[in-house]
Amino acid sequence: MLKNIQEGIKDLDNAILIPFPFPLWQNLNYVYTIDSDSASLTVSFWHREEEDEDLCLILYMRRLGLGSICQASDLSIEALLQNGSNPLLDIHHERGMLQVEKEYEHWEIGIGQPSTLNELQYRIFMDFVYQWRFFIDDRTTWHGHSSTLFDKLCDAFLRLAAWDFEISSECEIAKLPLGAGSFPSWDSHPAEVFWFHGFLVILCEDLETSWSISVAISRVKEFVGHLESRANCILISLVDIAFVQISASKIQCSTIFPLLTNSSATKCSAGFRILTYFLTSPYVKERGNNLLAREVSSIALPTELLEMVLSAVSPYDIVAFAQASFMFENWYYSSLPQLPNMVIHYLDVSIPCCGRREKGERKEGVCCSACYVWRHSECLDLRERTPREYYICSECRISNEQASARPKLLPGAIGRANRRGKRPKGCRVMFGKHEKILQLRVSAPAVMRPELRLMDRDLTSTPPNQIDYVVLFGGMWSGLAFGLDDLASSRI
Repeated sequence: MLKNIQEGIKDLDNAILIPFPFPLWQNLNYVYTIDSDSASLTVSFWHREEEDEDLCLILYMRRLGLGSICQASDLSIEALLQNGSNPLLDIHHERGMLQVEKEYEHWEIGIGQPSTLNELQYRIFMDFVYQWRFFIDDRTTWHGHSSTLFDKLCDAFLRLAAWDFEISSECEIAKLPLGAGSFPSWDSHPAEVFWFHGFLVILCEDLETSWSISVAISRVKEFVGHLESRANCILISLVDIAFVQISASKIQCSTIFPLLTNSSATKCSAGFRILTYFLTSPYVKERGNNLLAREVSSIALPTELLEMVLSAVSPYDIVAFAQASFMFENWYYSSLPQLPNMVIHYLDVSIPCCGRREKGERKEGVCCSACYVWRHSECLDLRERTPREYYICSECRISNEQASARPKLLPGAIGRANRRGKRPKGCRVMFGKHEKILQLRVSAPAVMRPELRLMDRDLTSTPPNQIDYVVLFGGMWSGLAFGLDDLASSRI
């Protein structure tokens, strides 16, 4: 094949067109990516350093010019390590949250008490990162906003944060487990600047410097022209996220928050927590209060009847319905849309201090200025209750003391983190009158896996892994499937 490419023969037998570069899955030893435009071959492989005490496999990449490959020995591990260039060196390893220089006014952001919907969103975000970890771990497949995969992943995070997706019970849609033939197939927005749920989204190659922020804001001004009112903007580079408020008289910019980190498959990032707050939480109601007061409907429906109507429409229509009216939007985000008969009582991820949110109560709380995790004031240690401008939780204080700078998204780090530790347990929910565990499915249901009958003919000792819900982005499967397990069986 390499000889054919070197000789300019493009009609390759058994070649399959793929939408973007192929990542190195855990069950693969090598991935060879041929770029005919740059006449280069990139080889991805797992490698273990001899001095590595943890005996962890690390993602390695080496790139060679096609003209330099003369024989098979040029593709050996030894030859690649010695002669190939490392494309990962072209990707910067960002720091933690960055403060924008004083070219713009600082926009101080805090979040309120999370809702039960936020609890589910944080968990689904972690599950999504876990499912597509091999694509995310290989940043060369999506580095830069001109990448198709970059656009799809940005679109996915925005959809999850706005609960802008459909939930279906058609379990046959899910093709599990995700493997070498799986690609993110949902459509993404074709533009790099677009409106999304009342916010102007700007896809950015990076947000590491004030200069990159200035470039993004210039693109906003060019897009909206002369501003008569305020525009709220989301700058997203996939690794980082920032929020900008532009009016005719001033520009305010937030801190640059981490959106994807090495631990995003097990711990929700600060950037996603804030993004979710902006798109679905009380901020939405505050943003729409004036417009809501002016909104007039010719049909007056009781709340109960409205819920019956909205619960009967299709998932795709209910998402569009919620964006058509501030009244429907408030109803949408005050519930668990598309999940009838489900109630969440334990908010272990969103309120880790006690996991409780009492209905109808607005308990006093505080949000950590580093990780943006919300905690009840009464749950804090007495030493943490002292008045201060910025509250830093004990976990973040320890992390800051152990490292001068917090690393972000090193190649292969998400996969390594998951091999070292356990995944978070599923979300405890009440379904009807029964307590269940809403669990991510990573493999097909047992009844669809005939090879299991070699171990257990009636499959009685095998978890059924029944799929109850699949998440769709615009009608296309997102890679996410969930099932309801009995609480007792999940503890075994």
